[in-house]
Amino acid sequence: MEKGSRWWAFIKKSIKGPLYARDVAMLAGFEKTTLVCPENALGQWREAHLEPAFQEIFNIPVRFQKEPELPLRVMGEQVENKSLRNLLEKAILKNSKLEEEVKNLKREYFHEKKRFEQETGKKESEIANLAEKIKHAAAHARSAQAEHPSWETLYKTLKVKLNGLTEEIGEKNEEISRLKCQMRETGEKQNESAKRLLAEKDKRISNLIEEIKILKSHLEEKDFIVNSCDENLRSIAKKNEELQKIMLDGRKDYEIEISKFCEEIGRLKGEIRWKNQEIGQIKDELFATMNKIKEFEATEGLRTKQQRELYDAIRAKIKILSGYFENLENKLKYAFKKV
Repeated sequence: MEKGSRWWAFIKKSIKGPLYARDVAMLAGFEKTTLVCPENALGQWREAHLEPAFQEIFNIPVRFQKEPELPLRVMGEQVENKSLRNLLEKAILKNSKLEEEVKNLKREYFHEKKRFEQETGKKESEIANLAEKIKHAAAHARSAQAEHPSWETLYKTLKVKLNGLTEEIGEKNEEISRLKCQMRETGEKQNESAKRLLAEKDKRISNLIEEIKILKSHLEEKDFIVNSCDENLRSIAKKNEELQKIMLDGRKDYEIEISKFCEEIGRLKGEIRWKNQEIGQIKDELFATMNKIKEFEATEGLRTKQQRELYDAIRAKIKILSGYFENLENKLKYAFKKV
């Protein structure tokens, strides 16, 4: 196993990691007998002191060990580690339950086997005792036959006893055979149950591995989507900066145009005031001229036709000129209001 690989650790009924070996060794509750598993070999749990990566750490004195450094992870890796940790915790809990069931079945099997062996030993000892009794009875019959002349009666009696003992031995043998068959059937059932539990365990582990693969593929897709979103956000931020720069430049141009427009308005207002002053002066002159004409008409009068025509022409021109100046004044006022 490479030194730079990462490990899962089963500590205090929960899975920690994946972390590097030195970080796992710094976790609270870590011991030599703590179960560890490589990141790329899920399910291969072994005690830490059996792995070379942890043997080197156990051989290092405590004073030379560094303070734990927390590894930096991205958001996608944290989500992946959390989901894998939950799945592995569930798998380990299921495996522990299955192992406990298998241990219970094995315990019952060995208990039944031991009981059967004890009963078989008892039956065999009884059979041996009966056989010994038969031998003694036969020897006693042979000796009695030599002593007593009525051996036929004794033979019949012994034969009856022998038949009874034979029947009893047959019953004991049948009971032993029945117990053997029962024990064999129980063992077969327990073996089948253990095999079925192991098959279910393997199937659950394979299903969990498939679920982990599917989750990994989903996480890779989500990581790709997150990266795409990050790129889009960076592009949007860049475009936003460009837009703000364009708006700032446009605002500067707008302020320059506004300042120019204000200067133009000030210049036009000055011209309008100057024109208004000229118009006022011309009006004053026209008013004075009209007054002089009226005074002249009132004092001297018009005696000749030519003088009246001349004064009429002058008066008409003065009216035209007055209308022209009034029209010019109105236009200037309208232009000033529009500005």
